[in-house]
Amino acid sequence: MKRLLMSATLVSLVTGVASADPTATHEHAHALAKPVIPVVHVLSYKVAPADEYFGRLKMSILGIRNVIKDDALKVDADPAQGASVISGIAMTEDALHDWESKYPQDTWLPHSLFTLERLYAKIDSDVARAKAKATMVWLVHDFPRSPQAKIGRVELAQNRVGVKPIVATTATTATTATLTTNDVVNTAPAPVASP
Repeated sequence: MKRLLMSATLVSLVTGVASADPTATHEHAHALAKPVIPVVHVLSYKVAPADEYFGRLKMSILGIRNVIKDDALKVDADPAQGASVISGIAMTEDALHDWESKYPQDTWLPHSLFTLERLYAKIDSDVARAKAKATMVWLVHDFPRSPQAKIGRVELAQNRVGVKPIVATTATTATTATLTTNDVVNTAPAPVASP
């Protein structure tokens, strides 16, 4: 009986039936309530913010992309610059690794890796060709669903990545070798008959 009476008293205190003063009931119920623990949501972004810096040089994502683009233009303008570009781009590659470690789902990474591979492919050296292949393998392995990885898988399967480019012959040499004297058309004007 004591338990029943004590349970009824406790229920009435919590619900406010036993007290005539409504403010006292609210204060008492508030004191008995569990403490509120704030919920902290850790936001995990897929895309790195433009003001975050990566690698030993603390490069932004825009800086990484610009360095790759600028170095590609430098090699296009002067292929002899290839050796200096390879040594300088190592820090950019370090920044790409750091960027990927912090934002592995970033949708900008596959494009940046693809342009880095294309930069290496423009440089005529064994080191650059090895780096081009390693970069394409990195892209295909870490970002298999990206459009760039689809291109990379095809090129790797066809052994078109990291190989020395074939030097094209001039078109005039190829056409003159196939022509014979019977194929040459006389383009001189026909003689005019005199009156």
